Amino acid sequence: MLQVYKLLFLLSILGLSSLYLEAKDAPHYAVDKIPAELKKNANAVIRSEELSFEVLSSSKGKLSTRYAVTILKEGAVNLSVLRLTYDKLKKVSNIEGTIYDAQGKRVKKIKNDEIKDFSAISGATLFSDNRVKYIDPEYYNYPFTIEYAYSTDYNTLFFMPSWSAYNGYNVSVEKSSFSVTCPSSYKLRYRESHVKANIEDNSTTENTMTYQWNIENFKALASEPMSPYIIELVPNVDLAASSFEMDGIKGSLESWKDIGLFMNQLIKDRDQLPQQTIEEVQALVEGIEDKKEVIAKIYQYSQNKNRYISIQEGVGGWQPFPAETVDRLSYGDCKALSNYTKALLKTVGIKSHYTRILAGSRTYSAPKDFSMNFFNHVILCVPCEKDTVWLECTSSHAPCGYMGDFTDDRYALVVTENGGEYIKTPMFSAEENRQAINSTVQINADNGLLVNAEIKYTGAQYGDEYYQMYRDEKDRRKSIISSIDIANFNLINYDLIDNRESTPVFTKKLELEATNYCTKMGDKTLLKLNVFNASDYVPRFVRNRKNPVYIQRNYSECDTIRFEIPENLKVEALPKAIDLETEYGHYRCKAELADDQIIYYRYFQINKGEYPKEAYEPFREFIEQVSTSDNAKTMLYRLPIKTSDKKITL
Repeated sequence: MLQVYKLLFLLSILGLSSLYLEAKDAPHYAVDKIPAELKKNANAVIRSEELSFEVLSSSKGKLSTRYAVTILKEGAVNLSVLRLTYDKLKKVSNIEGTIYDAQGKRVKKIKNDEIKDFSAISGATLFSDNRVKYIDPEYYNYPFTIEYAYSTDYNTLFFMPSWSAYNGYNVSVEKSSFSVTCPSSYKLRYRESHVKANIEDNSTTENTMTYQWNIENFKALASEPMSPYIIELVPNVDLAASSFEMDGIKGSLESWKDIGLFMNQLIKDRDQLPQQTIEEVQALVEGIEDKKEVIAKIYQYSQNKNRYISIQEGVGGWQPFPAETVDRLSYGDCKALSNYTKALLKTVGIKSHYTRILAGSRTYSAPKDFSMNFFNHVILCVPCEKDTVWLECTSSHAPCGYMGDFTDDRYALVVTENGGEYIKTPMFSAEENRQAINSTVQINADNGLLVNAEIKYTGAQYGDEYYQMYRDEKDRRKSIISSIDIANFNLINYDLIDNRESTPVFTKKLELEATNYCTKMGDKTLLKLNVFNASDYVPRFVRNRKNPVYIQRNYSECDTIRFEIPENLKVEALPKAIDLETEYGHYRCKAELADDQIIYYRYFQINKGEYPKEAYEPFREFIEQVSTSDNAKTMLYRLPIKTSDKKITL
């Protein structure tokens, strides 16, 4: 009887075990479990995402991350790759990865030897303590799901994690959460957008406080032309420390002033220069009374002496090399070269300010009302009596005071002796940010053109062109040819002029010929008057647009082209004059006949701004009208050849 009970007990254990194993091996992340509305317009779906950050002290924090993403289409396969950067201030550990098939069954577990670990030094970086942990599962049996989990230890709260619903266009989110736990005595600073925090009662104790953010069923965003920066449109949370410590240096992010005070500690006593250099610089500007001329001389001295090399060492890559070191080595990164130029200016009694900024093609910066660590570059700010000179110290060729589209029109942290001031860098007006063409065109007998043109670039356009002066002849000529949008042309000659005054202007003088430019139709000839920059681009149609219309910069084009008409051609019809005035742009164009010339005038302007989504279709129609006008042709007719009245004697 006892044996029977033992057998029954054993069978019950085996039954429970089989049920457990069956549950354990039950399908995970099956694709058919994804709600239909989340698959629409989606290349991938974030099935679950959990980020949990714990503030351990003013210098320690720990982030636990776990997420699973279903790759529906090849266009989102990049989301299956894990790339984690780390350094001495941020360590990554406990990395796990698992792949599941379309039914949600486990296919493979990522092994430790499949996790690559390498230096993050790029070709332009000389020193860096940044490293990368990298996994590419190289799995392409769509659809599939990959799940990752890892821990990140923060050795400073100067850097804190952020959270966003955005993982790329055409990516839905089934559920995602972000929680932050900190001591009750610690003031957690956070900025939330399109989502609100919940304070979890069951996780809040006498000693700790937990904040929680959640989203569910966030539908995939489709890319729409001329939209604002995507982070402005989706649920997201930024954290910033009230107090922190980094390599023994204490600081606070509570205000822009506080961040400036911390930066002051990083650059303190790093402006010492050898006496020989001081004397050399003072002799260089001796007798010059104009402050801006002195600034230009010293800026050029630094440009000629030094070269830019990225260096990501020091206090988290945030502390510059001493000026004395840069002087000896003649190289440095943005931090070191800006600090060095600041030290040079100091030797002649000119005060300047080390300035942190988020550089890049987008004019984006942290909001003025939430101070945070949101920078990737350093420039120099030099106050003058009536204005301010901004110096890009990494460039070997930029004119003194020139700011291009890498640092224009955004907030920057100017570090003064009293702390930080958050101010905006200059913005180009449409008149300043301009391409202007003045050209004469001769029409020859074979319907070709002989063109002489002068093209001037100012503002951000200058920054896109002046580098031509520093290329070799082969590359320069190739670049100029590729910039000319005329069929069947030959570049005969060119000349480049770089006027580097306070408002720099770059000028191209071109001489070229084009064969078969005009279209012959019997005794008629069609001539397109916009020779150089006829626009064919029209933003695509968007049904049920969701996002506002965002125009990032002011811009203008101003063209005058004179066509010399040969005697055997006469103008039959000119395109109608057009004048379009809208809130987001202005376009006017006309052609006039004067003696044996057609004079073509064109002006096109785009106005920076953010407009409601309803403005997109009118804007698109405006651009479509511009394109139509730009490609309009004038009609010429050929005069009959006169026969001579003189008799021929045989």
